Amino acid sequence: MFPAIAVAQALSRNASDVQVLYVGRRGGIEEQVVPDYGLPMETIVAAKLDMEQVWRNWSVPFVVPRALAQAIRIVRRFLPDVVLGTGGYVSAPVILAAAMRRVPVVLQEQNALPGRTTRWLSRVAQVVATAYPETGRYLHSKSVVTGTPVRDAFWKPRTDFPARPRRLLVLGGSQGAHRINQAVLSAVGNLNLITTTELEVWHQTGEKDYAWIQSERDALEEPVRERYHPFKFSNDLPDQIYQADLVLSRAGAGTISEVSAAGAPMLLVPGPFAGGHQRLNAQPFERAGAAVVIPNDACDGPHLLAEISAIAHDEPRYSKMVDAMRSLGRPRAAADVAGLLEAVTRH
Repeated sequence: MFPAIAVAQALSRNASDVQVLYVGRRGGIEEQVVPDYGLPMETIVAAKLDMEQVWRNWSVPFVVPRALAQAIRIVRRFLPDVVLGTGGYVSAPVILAAAMRRVPVVLQEQNALPGRTTRWLSRVAQVVATAYPETGRYLHSKSVVTGTPVRDAFWKPRTDFPARPRRLLVLGGSQGAHRINQAVLSAVGNLNLITTTELEVWHQTGEKDYAWIQSERDALEEPVRERYHPFKFSNDLPDQIYQADLVLSRAGAGTISEVSAAGAPMLLVPGPFAGGHQRLNAQPFERAGAAVVIPNDACDGPHLLAEISAIAHDEPRYSKMVDAMRSLGRPRAAADVAGLLEAVTRH
């Protein structure tokens, strides 16, 4: 969703008369988010293929024809010059509807290992914009490394990092990440983390764990309570990221792209789901020294405490992490993808 919004913003900057239509999933979170960016939107029904619990796919044969018919009507009515797909099962009917009408298609893939939908749809795409060079080997069309588009709020890297981290931001996503939540609560409960590093910890817990974590926070000693700030979800996440000196999160491509554009070093805990593709997302940042990767099975309080303390007490190391992250961030990726769209329409 956010890469698509970012590209729409870039297109609008390039040409004031450009018309953009966002097509999303009916009943999805985009219905609440996209209108806030001033983008016109239409929705279609969608069904996700579950490759692990196949019995859950019973509705797919009924939903897919309906989704394709809705997408065909939208494409016929809007008459786009080009269609951008940013991955996921929701984009498939729209991309197919565009291909049927010979409308040029551009895809954008955030992950190092592209999803099934992107791999399949790349057969009808003119070009695929990728975040990683190695992604191209899995595709059936030309690919260009642009980075993952980030919203306007992430256009400028931060330049005022302290000598050592003072503010840790924990991002578990809107649904939270229970294992990370447990580890963070255990780590901050150790008084040494707060007293020796003087860290402020801002912790996005997600909805499910918030009440539990808040009650545990209330039982912590006062020096810790004052510096530990759990919250469910923030609508002002760019500000939270720009204020962070160090970010702990899963290794989702969208999160990495926005944090790296801002320039903050990271502690990454790749999720074990979806074939472990998040581990591939984290590798370039680990190799460059911009991030520390913690295996999901090893993510517990003591391990997290040791990693955070090691970074916080080693100013030269932290400085190198900041420099490495600055070199990897791609705050202009959205403009590059917009350029691909414009190039495709000219040919």
